[in-house]
Amino acid sequence: MTLSSLSLRPLAFGLVSLTAGFGASAAMACPDWTLTGTQISYSAQDLTQPQAIGVIAGGNIDVSNCPIPAHGYVITQPDFDFSFTDNSAGMDLTLRVEGACDTVLLVNDATGTWQFSDDEGDSLNPALVLPAAPAGAYDIWVGTFGQQTCEARLILSAAPANAAPPARHDAPANLTAYRNQVGQTLTFTVTGSTTGSVWGSGVYTDDSSLAAAAVHAGVLRAGESRPVEVTILPGQQSYAGSNENGVQSSNYGTWQGSFTFPAAMTTPAAMADPGNLTRYRDRVGETLTFMVTGSTSGSVWGSGVYTDDSALAAAAVHAGVLQPGQSAPVEVTIMAGQQSYNGSAQNGVQSSNYGTWQGSYSFPAAAATTQAPGQAPAAGK
Repeated sequence: MTLSSLSLRPLAFGLVSLTAGFGASAAMACPDWTLTGTQISYSAQDLTQPQAIGVIAGGNIDVSNCPIPAHGYVITQPDFDFSFTDNSAGMDLTLRVEGACDTVLLVNDATGTWQFSDDEGDSLNPALVLPAAPAGAYDIWVGTFGQQTCEARLILSAAPANAAPPARHDAPANLTAYRNQVGQTLTFTVTGSTTGSVWGSGVYTDDSSLAAAAVHAGVLRAGESRPVEVTILPGQQSYAGSNENGVQSSNYGTWQGSFTFPAAMTTPAAMADPGNLTRYRDRVGETLTFMVTGSTSGSVWGSGVYTDDSALAAAAVHAGVLQPGQSAPVEVTIMAGQQSYNGSAQNGVQSSNYGTWQGSYSFPAAAATTQAPGQAPAAGK
């Protein structure tokens, strides 16, 4: 779906440029750079390490109806007002989008010039490279080729003019061989897959399948092949599993090495507090995110692992992931029923003992409470 365009620089994707100024008649129905978007600011040096910002791509403005040789749907105001600072070295500025649908990129740059890109090579995601980009204000729209909207991320980076691209290697099955390169960001050409074992969410054990973890993290779709950046991390004390993008990852304890994807958006959208989690009993192994306000009232059974009819707001306080009255997104892992649940008094909440129950949950961020050996469960819900 790449448009024919005037190229500013030889690139593998469509790129057009024209001077700013829509005229008064078009301004009301077209992207308006005078409006305010989300404020972001980076220096050229900051962007030598790519920076990713989440955004919902798309909108209700059809750019093809505006005096711009472009196609796609955006919102009226910029998604981002980007302040680019301190580029005395004359670095090239790269803006690209990774999205869950066919995305487009529209920019009004620091010189007042409109820039547009649709597809980059075989990808449905756009990119722009602005040679020796001047410091100043850049208004950025992340749109979609069609009328749908989708989750996406804008990725900004800067590099010296004519710099060699990062070294790209065919992807290994996992990253255990790179355990001695903690802190380094490597680039591999990966083909996304929904098969293969994965442990963790956001941060993965280094023996996890790289191809499946990339799909789980949302940086690739299944079957999509392209370069992916991976940062090598030290081992962690624990890894929380979740079900994301068609890949089920698992929980794990202490492991010697880890990795993450710098460009990945790791915070899922939070759902409303359902009160308790009995309705999610059929989603064992999944980690869900709820917007919860901590409370000291409500019935709770268990410690560390709770019966799924326990009040979520009170269990979150008991587990120490929220304070009373604090509202925040909370991750919860759905678990199978247990043979027994031990109560305890923690953080102002008294939970109760219970015997066999059909469903459970825990908080991945909380340190599980060790049950006292030999403590008999009490009956009575």
